[in-house]
Amino acid sequence: MPSGSIFNIGVSGLIAFQRNLSTTGHNISNVNTEGYSRQRVELTAQRPIPSGMGFIGNGVDVQTTRRMFDEHATNQVRSRSSSTEFFSELRHLSEQVDNLLADPDAGIASALNAFFDSVQGLSDDPSSIPAREVMLTNAQGLVDRFDTMDEWLDDLTVTANDRIVNVVGEINALAKNIADLNNDIIVASGISGGQPPNDLLDRRDHLIDELSKRINVNIVTENNGMQNVYVGMGQSLVLGTQTMDLVGRANPDDPENFEVAYTMPNGTLVPITRMINGGQLGGVLKFRDEVLNPAKNHLGRLSMAIAETFNDQHKLGVDLDGLLGTDFFVEPQPLSTSSVFNVGAETVTTRVVDITALTTDEYRMNYDGANYTLTNLSNNAKTTLTVAAGGPPIVFNPVDGLEIEITNTPVAGDTFYIRPTRNSARIFEKLIEDPNRIAAAGPLTTGIATKNLGNAKINEATVVDFTNPAFTTVPGSLSPPIVIRFDDPPLAVPMSYSIIDANTLVPIETGIAYDPTSNVGHDVFPTPGAVDYGYRIRLDGVPQPGDEFMVNFNTNGVSDNRNALELAALQIKGTMIGGNASYHDAYSELVVSVGNQTRQSQINEQAQSALLHEAQAVRESVSGVNLDEEAANLLKYQQAYAAAAQVIAAADEVFQTLMAAVRR
Repeated sequence: MPSGSIFNIGVSGLIAFQRNLSTTGHNISNVNTEGYSRQRVELTAQRPIPSGMGFIGNGVDVQTTRRMFDEHATNQVRSRSSSTEFFSELRHLSEQVDNLLADPDAGIASALNAFFDSVQGLSDDPSSIPAREVMLTNAQGLVDRFDTMDEWLDDLTVTANDRIVNVVGEINALAKNIADLNNDIIVASGISGGQPPNDLLDRRDHLIDELSKRINVNIVTENNGMQNVYVGMGQSLVLGTQTMDLVGRANPDDPENFEVAYTMPNGTLVPITRMINGGQLGGVLKFRDEVLNPAKNHLGRLSMAIAETFNDQHKLGVDLDGLLGTDFFVEPQPLSTSSVFNVGAETVTTRVVDITALTTDEYRMNYDGANYTLTNLSNNAKTTLTVAAGGPPIVFNPVDGLEIEITNTPVAGDTFYIRPTRNSARIFEKLIEDPNRIAAAGPLTTGIATKNLGNAKINEATVVDFTNPAFTTVPGSLSPPIVIRFDDPPLAVPMSYSIIDANTLVPIETGIAYDPTSNVGHDVFPTPGAVDYGYRIRLDGVPQPGDEFMVNFNTNGVSDNRNALELAALQIKGTMIGGNASYHDAYSELVVSVGNQTRQSQINEQAQSALLHEAQAVRESVSGVNLDEEAANLLKYQQAYAAAAQVIAAADEVFQTLMAAVRR
């Protein structure tokens, strides 16, 4: 055997174990380096030397230094990390809304209770100016509470918008670094003759891990080792060494809410907000779309319902000066806008025609050249609108309590947005400042003539249309006041009565049949001759010929609390959600909904966090540095290195002995 082969074997061992010692030291040094994967030297025996006595070993070769990396475990970590950050962001933001709405002092419930307590107090003493002032003060407190909550939610909208912009900026920066590392990895691989640059690969994987915390990603590895990153529904964020930026910007058709747009290679921005899922960015978007905006819409609907129903009842009463009531609150109107991309010059107006049918949803209306389609943006349900009046303007039959009107005919492809309740809470205001203007009294009085001989009775009048000329012809009076007189001859079935103008004693309508045997009473208006003065009264019992009943305007209702009682009853009356919910019920629905969503996000975050820890443990078992194991390896390679040195020393001794023998 050639004596030099012993040297080669020893040297190869020294080189191999030196590499192992260096790699082990590298592992130990990076035990706390985030994203570092444990490395291992791959050794193979050199090609043996053939001889007549068989093959003779020729030492060891270092093939490569391989990082301990499990692609499946890494993908699991990224997926769980994206989900955990998604629910963490959603939970963190939702808790802020939940804490505000459920706060017994800061929420709407306490202000609503205080207001209706003061309305009840007014009904107990309708002539009291202090009681009226308390009611106005609490009404302003209710308005201020709506305004404060809406302003606070607006601040959260700004926070969400800023968060979108910031996270998008972080995503773009990470994408740029990943693309740069793709280039560095290709260059390093070329310089090393195709050997993997492990530390660069770790750095790239760590950046992708960080990216997955911000947005859900899909990774595709090319044959040359570059990795492409895709987001959303397959939009490429990193292609080799190139990047396509995301942009966080104000939505052109909804400037209050920011959107995420994708930059095409030609520079065109394409909205991809609805395609974003996972990560912090997905969590912010879900919070805004499913917690924040619905909360604003719920508050807006509640303010609209309070304003409309309270106004309607207030206008059916009489104030201290004997005048019909006016609007107590400003009635917010739905917001309707045309898309900035529309070609036509038409405008859209929306009105609430049924407050009980009003939802908290928002809508998009499209015109395709023939049909108008209304899309509910909450559930994507589509309704083909039917025309009630062909106009112009065109008026559509109501949908969800909304009547939509459009001027002119739009151009095919034009789009319109209807947000019925979003900004209503900020528009909600108190109109009445003078306590005398509170209409606590009922507008009409009914009476029975003292000469009546029968047992018939007349109930209190109920106003159904305060715009009727009977109320508006001469403000503060009934035009005309009426007398109901039962006709001669004596008792007959059916009996008849006449309606007479109490001022002129001129009959308005005569010979109206009355059945005294009816168990359900008799409605006076509208009459068989279609006389209708905008109020309803009922007669009951058995009258006698000549019996009279009177209806007049309530000109001296200072101590009258009839309308105040009706106003107070609105607190528990079913005025919302199909007539099945009171104001408190509707607000409680909002509080419960946000609370449930917040709690669910907490549960999901905890579950995903547990799964993330499991996935990290699996990856760590493959890629993590174990100091005990590395210490054992260090000792093993140190001993092996010393043994290889002994091989060289032995070879040298043999060589020296041989040389000495030759010199003799």
